[in-house]
Parts: sequence; structure tokens; C-alpha cells
Amino acid sequence: MMSRRDAAASQTSLMLEVGKALSCENRLALLVALADRPATVSDLVGVTGTSQPNVSNHLALLRAASLVKSEKSGRTVQYELATPQVADLVHALVAVVDS
Repeated sequence: MMSRRDAAASQTSLMLEVGKALSCENRLALLVALADRPATVSDLVGVTGTSQPNVSNHLALLRAASLVKSEKSGRTVQYELATPQVADLVHALVAVVDS
């Protein structure tokens, strides 16, 4: 069983991973775009203006931080925000900068 201290350290570590994931303009742009609707890598290339491999790498980091999830359908992979709480976080960030 995990002690309270270990649980707090684990939670802090996860928050740091989320913070790192949010510390990039391209990843933030991807999250904002995905807050509107699910999208493919091709859809998201236009959002960031970067290459397909670059977008894929950013999405992998966001997925590792549990901010996005993917679903494969044939040869297409669709990305979306992982949870409603992630959508709330993205909307809160947008609200902070818009105020």
C-alpha cells in the first residue's frame, strides 16, 4: 500500500509531466484545437504549421502525459482530449489569457 507521502510525490510527479507538456506553444495549439473536436495528424499539421513528424512527436508527448488519447480506424488515427477534465483545463487556460 502506498503511503500518503508516496501518493503525494506521485501526484506531484504527474503534475510536473502535465506542466512540461503544456510548456510548448505547439502542444498548447494542439490542445486548443482538440478542445473543439477530434482530429487526425493531417488536420493538426495546419494548426501548428509544422511538419507531420513534428505534430506526431508532440501528440506522443501529450499522450504520455495523459492529456490526449488516440483511436485507430483503418489507416487513420483520430486524436482527442483524454478526459472532460482536460477540456476544462484547456478552456480555463484560454479564459485566463482572454481575461
